[in-house]
Amino acid sequence: MRELIKRYTINYSQLVRPINWKNCIDSLAIILSKNANKYQKIAAREILFIYLGKKATYDLIEDDAVVTNRNDELVTRWKKKCLKRDKYQCRVCGSKKYLCVHHVSYWSVDPVNRINIDNGITLCSKCHTKQHIGEPVYKLMTLGGDNLE
Repeated sequence: MRELIKRYTINYSQLVRPINWKNCIDSLAIILSKNANKYQKIAAREILFIYLGKKATYDLIEDDAVVTNRNDELVTRWKKKCLKRDKYQCRVCGSKKYLCVHHVSYWSVDPVNRINIDNGITLCSKCHTKQHIGEPVYKLMTLGGDNLE
């Protein structure tokens, strides 16, 4: 029991804050809800940070969270995991330069799978641009704006 208490409490200057599991469960429900707005999700995530810490929170929610911001830390974690899985090389041509992670099912049409590792593929900028031929974003990418999807 003491091991669990040590594992799931945060020490603030000798003050140990026990986890309020009801708050954690309520926060998790908000994060997973399709009806909660972006601000409710941000607040719920902050509550989990307080009780569990950032790493444990991200480990807990990353498979099910719906992110709305491409700069979200969960997106960064998703990219790193995809790059590592693909051994830091383009899955089409094998290049190890100018890599990005492409959403197989696009960000704009599949919010549920935005950070699902199975929805990411490592591509070099040339192969990534080819993935978007015929789409409105293609022209922007050929002009150098390759970080768009």
